[in-house]
This record gives sequence, C-alpha cells and structure tokens, in this order.
Amino acid sequence: MSRSLLAVFTGFSLIATLSVGTDMVLRMAVPSLFEVDGSTTSAPILLLTIAYVGLYATLGCYLAARMAPSAPMRHALVLGVLGLAFNVAGAVSIWAQYPVWYHVMSLLLVMVWAWLGGRMREQEAPQPSSRTLVV
Repeated sequence: MSRSLLAVFTGFSLIATLSVGTDMVLRMAVPSLFEVDGSTTSAPILLLTIAYVGLYATLGCYLAARMAPSAPMRHALVLGVLGLAFNVAGAVSIWAQYPVWYHVMSLLLVMVWAWLGGRMREQEAPQPSSRTLVV
C-alpha cells in the first residue's frame, strides 16, 4: 500500500512541479500576454498550456505506473482521478478568468493523459532478466 501511495504522490508531485514551473517561466518570458493576476485570454498561450500540462500529466501518470508495485494502469488512472478533482476545484475557483473552452478542454483531457501514461507503461517491452543462461 505504501509503495502505491508513493507512486501516485511522486507522479502528482512531478506534474505539479513542472506545470507550476513552466507557468512561471512563461509569464516571465512574455509578461505582456498576461494580466496582473496571471490570467490570459491569448488562445495560443492557452493551447500551449494545455499541451505542456498534457505532456507533464502523461509523464507523471507514466511515472506512477512505472513505480507501481502492480496494476500500473490502475495507478495511472487513480492519479488521473486525483488530478481531475484538483482541476475541477481549480476551474471553479478561476472560472471567470479564462474562456470556457479552455476549462472544458482541460477537464476533458485529464483522464486521456492519465490513460496515455498508463498505456505507455503497459506498452514497454518486458525488462530482460538479470539471469543469463550459461551453456
């Protein structure tokens, strides 16, 4: 149980750290596209945000699946549900600051990213055994 919790927590931490860090870098790189509160209505920036958060979410869910003691897809999807809960809460709290299409796309894609991360882990070739056959 503790290895499962660690796997999900590690994946969640990776997603959060990379997303927040990239948000900060993006705001510093092009401050003219952001309001004082950090929001933006720039469609290219919002699409870019969806893309990098999707990449990070997929990687985080892959990591959770990779670290899982068993049932890798289940661990990726549990992380997806946790991410969905956080995203719903976040969308509700900042609904007026961003266009509706951004919130809808972001929420619809959370479980897609989670499934993709789990699927990537499932698709990996089995690791070769450390045992060698001596003839």
